Amino acid sequence: MDSAPTMTSKDSTFRLLTIWAWKIIRIPFFAYIGLILFLCLFENRLVFQPTTKSGKPPSRQSPNVRHQFVRSKDHSIHLLIVERDDPRLYALYFHGNGGNITHRASMLQRLATELNITIIGVSYSGYGYSEGAPDEDQLAIDSEAAYSYLRAEYDASPSQIMVFGESLGGAIATRLAAKHALPLLALDSTFSSITDVAQHHYRWLPIRILMKNRFPTSAYAKKFNGTTIQTHGTDDQIVPFHLGNKLANQFAGSHEMIIRENGKHNEVPPDEYYRAIAAAIDKISNDGPASSVKD
Repeated sequence: MDSAPTMTSKDSTFRLLTIWAWKIIRIPFFAYIGLILFLCLFENRLVFQPTTKSGKPPSRQSPNVRHQFVRSKDHSIHLLIVERDDPRLYALYFHGNGGNITHRASMLQRLATELNITIIGVSYSGYGYSEGAPDEDQLAIDSEAAYSYLRAEYDASPSQIMVFGESLGGAIATRLAAKHALPLLALDSTFSSITDVAQHHYRWLPIRILMKNRFPTSAYAKKFNGTTIQTHGTDDQIVPFHLGNKLANQFAGSHEMIIRENGKHNEVPPDEYYRAIAAAIDKISNDGPASSVKD
């Protein structure tokens, strides 16, 4: 009979090294896998950070400010509307991933007053007074519901409508502007895609494979032939400037980039931004000179 093979000293050493290597790497390995699972399971909670409100808002906040609820899929979402008697354009405003539209009330008032526009701010599903829960597809449905309401309520044609997008809201605004061939798009601190942002912050994770929410703003920009006014801060700690610049290079139509030197993410855009928007409105409006923007 043949004798059973015996373990050599070399085999024994290799086996011992393998055991010790596994003991060393298993904790970080399982921690890495656990983090991936955590990000997959809780992605929506990390991407969308709403502030919710209970009850109902006042029926009319002031003579030119009112609240409206519209159906979005199978639930209601909240719109905050600032109206002008004879607006030069109508606008939709899509906020960032945090808070809700009531936190942008002063911004809406400023835009309506200085640009002489009627503007509708949208609280996404699960934000503020809006029902439902947010994800990429639902926010697209929310934007379409608000757009349909604006057109019906004011009998406005696409050529009379512009969109504003703040950070994540810029992806929603760009998609809507491209789909409906709107004339004017204004973006503040918006990214090329949300996967680009996540990959920047988590370079050691396979983010581009894992994320369900994509928000591919650059892809929408390539299909938009209108005018884009974009602003971004060079010291943006949330959406790095290079991702805003990457987006800027994708627009098919007229584009103006207003760079905020040392600018951060959550700050009021400069007056130059408002002046550029006013000038763009002047080109597409037949109502005379654009409203002046004060320094």
